[in-house]
Amino acid sequence: MNEYPEALRSFAAQLPVPLYAVGGCVRDALLGRPAHDVDLASALLPEQMQRCAERAGLKCPIVNERLGTVLLCIGDRQYEHTTFRIESYPAGGAHTPDAVAFTDSIEKDARRRDFSINAIYQDVCTGALVDPTGGLEDIRRRRIRTTTEDPAQILRDDGLRILRLIRFAVDTGFGVEPRTRDCAVENAALLDDVAWERRRDELSRILLLDDVFRALQLLRLSGALRYLIPELCAGEGVAQRADYHRYDVLEHAFRTCAATPKALPLRLMGLLHDVGKPQSYQESGNFRQHQQIGAAMTETILRRLRYPNALIARVKRAVEEHMFDVNDAAREATVRRRFVQIGKQGTEDLIALREADMRGSGVQTDFTATRWRGIYAAMLAENCPWSVSELMISGDEVMAELGLGPSPAVADVLGKLLLHCAAYPQDNRPDRLRRAAREVYRPKA
Repeated sequence: MNEYPEALRSFAAQLPVPLYAVGGCVRDALLGRPAHDVDLASALLPEQMQRCAERAGLKCPIVNERLGTVLLCIGDRQYEHTTFRIESYPAGGAHTPDAVAFTDSIEKDARRRDFSINAIYQDVCTGALVDPTGGLEDIRRRRIRTTTEDPAQILRDDGLRILRLIRFAVDTGFGVEPRTRDCAVENAALLDDVAWERRRDELSRILLLDDVFRALQLLRLSGALRYLIPELCAGEGVAQRADYHRYDVLEHAFRTCAATPKALPLRLMGLLHDVGKPQSYQESGNFRQHQQIGAAMTETILRRLRYPNALIARVKRAVEEHMFDVNDAAREATVRRRFVQIGKQGTEDLIALREADMRGSGVQTDFTATRWRGIYAAMLAENCPWSVSELMISGDEVMAELGLGPSPAVADVLGKLLLHCAAYPQDNRPDRLRRAAREVYRPKA
């Protein structure tokens, strides 16, 4: 079990009531996993904890007075401490308690928490465990269960707990207790009351799980997926050519996501790369324009989820580009030019997505990605220029060579020289670039 820092244990020994660690740090320690943040709880009111900290020479600012949360600063560590409390909620799943009351009962505090495995308390001084809701038995039985006998009391208070249920089940490898599972399905619509930012944050955590494929399947089976990315649901049952794909559009998206490296932008690319296929098929009877349709849909989806602009642009670009050279027929010079056009990050994204796309098909191999990876490595080894600023010729030199004044034609020539050097990096020399500038310049009649 956890061995808490001596400074924390020393402070806890001075308090008039026991100080407990609770939540993920206790759960993970019981599972033999490294614990990170230590959340604390006790019967002390915020002002009482502040006075105790002041006497010990410690800082203890209030974080949320209504919820009884303070930040206890001991050395270079910070601990969030919350007073035992009881909460009540209005109808809906937006997780805004309409009444909060502090209590000295650890049992009552445990009942307002979400799942029994997250409601195990450990005395910081003695290491003794307090388990008001049967979390230890649930860990032994490897199951997720709410802290209350009726799961609806917990899941209806906060629709986001349905997503947390899925995340904890997949993260721990546990099953979900049947009544809790059924209640989650019955109440999935409560997610509609949850702010998009909160849905986004939980989705991001889910996408970074090791077994993300199981998590995505649980999102689908629970009905929660339609309250995160409803556009994906249209891919369920949409068949694809059997010689290219073993799965329908939705399962292929799940498997492609699972085949990407564990990074949020890449997981989103894998999940959304074919999101435009159902609409493309509905409009034209084929999938030929699905990447363009999917890119526009991707931007809409990620903006709705309030993701940052830079991430949106990065994921959208990969979705739009992911069908490039799908038949592995492009000449190496063509591939090189496309890589320079989308930049190093875009190239690395495209290679990772292509490999995941192939692996997620259940039929194909990653041959295109293997070839691309070799081309990209060669471009880096050859010091291929990736921007106009890396060309060994300036705009002034182009103007002098071609007898031009400042004009869009200069930028056009520099752009053409960059693409030339993508295919022939040995030509990135002043003399060769001057000659190439004369060859690519086409004055308007």
